[in-house]
Formats: sequence, structure tokens, C-alpha cells
Amino acid sequence: MNKLKIYPPSSLNSPDLMPPFSEFGYRFLAEGDSWFTVGALNPLKNSNLLFEMRFAQTGCVINCATPGDTLSHMSELNSDPDFIDLLTGRRARVWDGLLLSCGGNDLIDALGVRGPGVPLAKRLLREAAEWGDASQGAARYLSDAGWQTFSTYLKANLKHMVGLRDAGPSRGAPMFLHGYAVPMPRPAPAELGIGPWLYPSVQAYAVPEADYEAVAALLIGRLAALLAECAADAANFPNLHFFDTTLIPIQAAAKGSSGESGSWINEIHLNRQGCSALAVPWAAAIEKVIRAERGDD
Repeated sequence: MNKLKIYPPSSLNSPDLMPPFSEFGYRFLAEGDSWFTVGALNPLKNSNLLFEMRFAQTGCVINCATPGDTLSHMSELNSDPDFIDLLTGRRARVWDGLLLSCGGNDLIDALGVRGPGVPLAKRLLREAAEWGDASQGAARYLSDAGWQTFSTYLKANLKHMVGLRDAGPSRGAPMFLHGYAVPMPRPAPAELGIGPWLYPSVQAYAVPEADYEAVAALLIGRLAALLAECAADAANFPNLHFFDTTLIPIQAAAKGSSGESGSWINEIHLNRQGCSALAVPWAAAIEKVIRAERGDD
């Protein structure tokens, strides 16, 4: 099996650095968040999904992903000119597929919305006085109105991403999305003191510590269901393929831990084993789609 050869967008600016596209069986364009970039500075210690993908054919990817990026930023010219240019501009080409890692930071940002007078439709969590009955389980802490707002936002931005694909030479090319995995909200930041990400929100909303993992599972599950819903809507999201990584078992982090624990290097990022557990079957699903479109199966 073959690892992906990963190139930065800047490699396309110089003949000396230009990837030898004709030598690869698959040519991908990637956009996304830290699940495509963690480990780039220290690959011997950490990893990401792109590092751990394996394909029967050789493949390369131009990786435009940026840690902390949201779906709305990914599709904005000012925020990511490389990705836009590689889809519709001077350096655009026909890509065999687009690899997307998106929705996670949008969810984190939405969870952080809190303040006096903020209506339920503008936030994902309820204040303690607004909690539902205990019989609702973790759902008692979530704002259904806020989730509807989030769903509308995510669908609109994902549809815009589809429109960008179809505005260039890769019109109709398959787009591949992954889910995430269920993190344990805990005081486990990344290096340089970045994060934690979920822990401050569940603390601010006074969610009982015993329910931290259940709340995270419900949110990540809803995000996966939302992305799956989009992929099933071929009229609005043609040739969009979602792989539900939440169904793959990984080792949970210990409650209250502050460093690497289970399959996690910090609160929201997987270690090499965790990344591999998700990336290998996702790559197999991607290859199956591409082979079917080429008539190789």
C-alpha cells in the first residue's frame, strides 16, 4: 500500500518544486483543519489523517489545510486564496478528488458562544436554569434552536464549497468528508498552550463533569449525522461522500487527564494509532469511489 505524497500549495509556484503529477495514480486537493495538519512540524511524534492514508495506487495531495480553520473561512478568497486558486484560478487543474476536513472548528466556535441575553437560537448549550428533564440524558444541555441555526450555517457553507468545485475544471469531481471521533472534554491543551477547546465551554455552562463525555458524544454524533444528510442529498450536494469515522472504535482519554491519554495526544487530536485507525478505512472508501467512477471495478 502507498502513502500519500503531500505537497504545500507553494510547490506549484516553481518548476523545481512542481509535483510530478503524471507519475501519480491519484491527484487530490485537500482543505481543512488540524486533522489534516497536526504532526507536520513533528511527524516522528504526532500525525494526522493525510499522513496515515494508504492507497493501492500511488497518490499525491496539495494540502491547503490550516489548524483552526472553519468551513466559512475555507471558502473565502481572503482567508484561503491558495485553495480558491487551485480550484478556479490560474493554477486550477482537474483533481481526482477533494479531501475535506471540516465542521469541527465551526462546532467548537459555536459552543463558545455565551453571554447575557444571547438567545437559545444563537448558542448550542443551555444555561443551568434552562436545562431539560434528566430523563433526556445529555440532550437536556443542548439547545435545539441553536443546533438548527448551526445546521443551516453548515449546509450553506458546504453548498458554497460545492459551488466552488463546480466553477472550475474539477466540476463534478468527488468530494470526500470524514467525521471526527468523540473526545473527552478535559484540560489537555496542545503544545504552546493552544486549547483546550471543549473543556472551557462545558465548564462555563456548568455541565456536570459526569456528563462531559456524553455531551461530546451527542454533539459529534449530530455533526456526523448532519454531514451524512448532506452527502445523501445529491440534488444540493452532488458527488459528496461522507465517511463516518465516529463508528470506528478508539480508546477514550481518561477523565480529567491533562496530557496524552488513550488514542488522544490532547483534548481534540488523535495520536498516530488513532489517526491510522480512522484514515486507513477512509482511504479505502475513497479509492473505491474513484475506481468506480473510472470504471476500474
